Order: sequence, then structure tokens, then C-alpha cells
Amino acid sequence: MDLDVCIKGRRSVRSYTSEPVSKEQIETILEAGTWAPTGMQRQPWKFIVIENKELIKYVSDETKAIVKQMMPPLSKQFATKEDIVCYSAPVLILICTEKDPQWENVNLLDSVLAAQNMFLKAYELGLGSCYMGFISLLNNNPGVLKKIGVPDNCQLQVPLILGHPKSKQGAGKRYKPNVLKWILR
Repeated sequence: MDLDVCIKGRRSVRSYTSEPVSKEQIETILEAGTWAPTGMQRQPWKFIVIENKELIKYVSDETKAIVKQMMPPLSKQFATKEDIVCYSAPVLILICTEKDPQWENVNLLDSVLAAQNMFLKAYELGLGSCYMGFISLLNNNPGVLKKIGVPDNCQLQVPLILGHPKSKQGAGKRYKPNVLKWILR
């Protein structure tokens, strides 16, 4: 796929069919993540892949509960029984890194770079994806992290969902680059 087509065509998808994503597709997407740039070649990412519908719903429900507690202005929106966190996606991937205060920011940035590669690869494969930032709030609930397989020595950095989109991803619009200053040679 042409890179510009991929970059400009990929959108966050929040509506999925029930069709499962193949193991081969998931492995291809994970591998794409490992080819992301990484600070000091550390490659800190570790992946948890969840395809179990009940566990994905549990993550959604626990995320809604913690959002209501930590962000009162969003309480009403997150009080719904609908899955407004994982959108009933068939795959939830958690990018985690070992806890290390010295590398905390770099680990987060490396994980985000890995996720971007994964989003682009998913789009190339005809899949939809979406970054689910609210799930990161589960770092405040060690019991939930343990239940979903995050080891005590790790923290959740980037949660994302994957699946077959219910509709074609449409082209969006972007502003022109906002260059604050261009310093000439």
C-alpha cells in the first residue's frame, strides 16, 4: 500500500463486526510495532493480546468505573451500559513496559511509536484500530492489571483495539502544518 494512502486513510474505528481477527494478522501487527523507533535501541515494549470477549468487557466496565471516579465531569457519559471504551472490538492489545522511573517518558514515547506502526499495519491489512487512552487509568487499580495479565513490575502504556470495521474508513481533514518558526541556515 502506498504510504501516503495509508497515513491519510487510516482513522480511529469505533464500530466493528463480530468477525474475528486471525492470529496471523495479530502477529503481523505486533511485529510492525517492534520495528518502531526506540530510544537507545531499548525496545521496551511487551504486549498483552486479549481476544476473550468477557475479559474485554471487564476491562471496559472497570475503565468506566474508574473514569466516573477520577473524572466527575464525565460521570454521566460513562454511566451507560454500552461499551463506550472498547466498542465491542474483538481484540484488545495492551502495550506495556517495565516500571523504571529513569526511562518512564522514553518508554511511553517508544510505546506510542510502536502503536502508530501497528495502526498503519492494521489499516494496510483492512482492519480498523483505535487508541483507547482511558484504559491507561487502570494503572491506578493493581487488581485489574493483575487480572488482565500485567505483571507487577510493568505498567500499561498504550491500549488499543482492533477488528474488522463495520463501514469503510473515510478520509478526514487536517489543518496545514502550524510552523511556529522556520530557522534558516
